[in-house]
Amino acid sequence: METLTQQFGLRVGDLQTLLINLVVVILLAQLLSWHYRRYAQVLSNKGKFARLFVFVAVTTFLMITVVKSSFALSLGLVGALSIIRFRTPIKEPEELAYLFLAIALGVGLGAGVGADSDYGVEIATAVVFLVLLAYMSLNSSSRARKALRSILQVSAPMQDGDADSLLAKLLKGVETSCNQVDVRRMDVSDEEWHGTLLVELSATDQVDKMLGRVRADFPGARVSLIERDGLE
Repeated sequence: METLTQQFGLRVGDLQTLLINLVVVILLAQLLSWHYRRYAQVLSNKGKFARLFVFVAVTTFLMITVVKSSFALSLGLVGALSIIRFRTPIKEPEELAYLFLAIALGVGLGAGVGADSDYGVEIATAVVFLVLLAYMSLNSSSRARKALRSILQVSAPMQDGDADSLLAKLLKGVETSCNQVDVRRMDVSDEEWHGTLLVELSATDQVDKMLGRVRADFPGARVSLIERDGLE
């Protein structure tokens, strides 16, 4: 045990700090996962992505704990990371924000291991983390009360004109009933045109108005309106 602690620059008493911080990282990362599932305004599979937060936070915690004890190890880590490419697709900025928050959690609690302090770094990290989650919760709840976010999918036969004109026609039709419209996907073939929009309605009574306008502009089209939470 003494050889192990000397190798990593830790005192025997620091092992207690290591274990405490590790437990705190896991608990706070689990809280972050729950918060992401509950409040994140994204279209991807939340459950699949949220499971990564614990692994990211604990892995970062381990790297910071090891690297801060040795300059040679830090250089080795830089060399190892230079050949690793992060290929997980980040589809929306909010996903990246949550991922950075998980990394920051691991860095903050990992930096406190072996430091001559009375848990000052850990407390500061936890406080900022919890305050930020509380702010994000209030912001998301307030927005959810004001708007209904859904996915609008339209599949219509190709009409005269190109795909851009069809998209512009669809946007013009739905914008009269929506607070916000975001183009997510467009597929074009010789026979059919597909458009996918993220729409934000001020109230549920605007749904019929929006769908009626789409059916009038695109006769014979297949129109689908999918609840955002249904994709999770």
